[in-house]
Amino acid sequence: MKLMMVAGEVSGDVHGEGLIRSLRQNHADADLFGIGGKKMLREGFRPYFMLDTLQAHGLVELAGHLPRLYKTLWRMRDALEEENPDALVLIDYPGFNLKLAAYASEKGIPVIFFNSPQIWAWRKGRLDTIKRVVDKMIVLFPFEEKIYQQAGVDVSWVGHPLLDEIGQESDSAEFRENCGLRTDLPLLAIAPGSRPSEMRKHLPTMLEALSEIEKKIGEFQCILPVAESLDFDEVRRKASSSPVHVAVVPEQFLESVRASDAAVIASGTASLQTGLALKPFVIVYRVSPLTYMIARLLAETKYIGMVNVLADKEIVPELLQNKFTVSSITDYAVRLLQDNDYRGTMINELKKIGHQLGEPGAYRRAAKCIEDFIN
Repeated sequence: MKLMMVAGEVSGDVHGEGLIRSLRQNHADADLFGIGGKKMLREGFRPYFMLDTLQAHGLVELAGHLPRLYKTLWRMRDALEEENPDALVLIDYPGFNLKLAAYASEKGIPVIFFNSPQIWAWRKGRLDTIKRVVDKMIVLFPFEEKIYQQAGVDVSWVGHPLLDEIGQESDSAEFRENCGLRTDLPLLAIAPGSRPSEMRKHLPTMLEALSEIEKKIGEFQCILPVAESLDFDEVRRKASSSPVHVAVVPEQFLESVRASDAAVIASGTASLQTGLALKPFVIVYRVSPLTYMIARLLAETKYIGMVNVLADKEIVPELLQNKFTVSSITDYAVRLLQDNDYRGTMINELKKIGHQLGEPGAYRRAAKCIEDFIN
C-alpha cells in the first residue's frame, strides 16, 4: 500500500498518527508520505514538508502566506505524478487539500477525505467541489453523513476519535503533584490555541485576567498545556509575567483539563476535548476585525464551539472578538469555579454530547474504509 497523506493542522497530525497506526496493523510495510507533523513522523511517515509549512491564521491574514502555500501545492502536485500512490488521503485543511484533490482527480488518483470540511458551518459551495473531486468522504459526526448522503457523495461515518482518548483513566491528584500544584486549591486551565498566531493573540488577555480572578476568589492556581507546535520557551516567558502561579507543561492537554476545576479554551478541537472531559469551560477566539466580519457574513451556524453546534444551543459561553476581554474572562472564570449550580447545569448538558459521537475505535474503522476503498 502506498498513500500520499496531507495534514495541515496540529489536530490533523493527531488524526494522521491514529490513521497510520491503524493502517500499519494490516500493512506494516505501507509507504505513507506527504505533509504531516511530528506525531505522524513517529509512526514512520515520510515527509515532503512538515505541517508548519501550511500554517496560516484567518482569512485576511492568509494573503501574506499565499506564495509559500502555492509553492508547496505545486511541489505536491509533482509528487503525485512522481510517486503515483494508490490513493491521496486528505485530512481536513480544505483550502489547500481540495486544490490538491482536484489535481489528483484529473490524474486518475483516488481521493479519500478524512474529517470533512465544515460545510455545514460555512462555505456550503464547497460541497459541489467535493462531489467533483473527492471519491470517498470519511466523517466524524453523524449529521455530516446525512449531508453527504443527500448530496450523493460516497460517505462513511466512523465516530469521533476523541472517544478513545476520553476513555483512558488518569490520576488527577498525582498529575497535580507532578506539576508542582496543590490539590487543595482551585485549578484553572488555559489553552490559547495550537498555532503561534493564536497563542500570541489570546494568551496576553488570558494572563491579564488571572490577577483579576484572584482578587475575587482568593488564592488559586493555573495550568497551561503547551501544544507541540508552539515554542515552549516563548510561552513560558510570557506566562512568567503573571502574578498568579502558572504551571506551564509540555503538551498533556487532556491530563491538564482533567486535573482542573474549569478552563478557558481557544476554539478548536481542544474545546470538544474539554467538553467530553465534562469540565466547565468558556470558549474564546480572536482574529482580525476584517476576517471576523467576512466569517460572520459567510457563517451558516450561530456557534463556533462544536459542543454548542451539537447541542444546537449555547451550553458553553463563546467570547469572540470584542467579547473576549479581561473583564469577561474574569467574570466567567469566577462563575465556573464557584457557582455550583452553573457548573452542574453545564456538566449535565455536556454529558449529552458524548452520546452523539458513536463508539470508540474511529481510527480502526477509518483505516478499514481506506483499505476497502482501495481494494
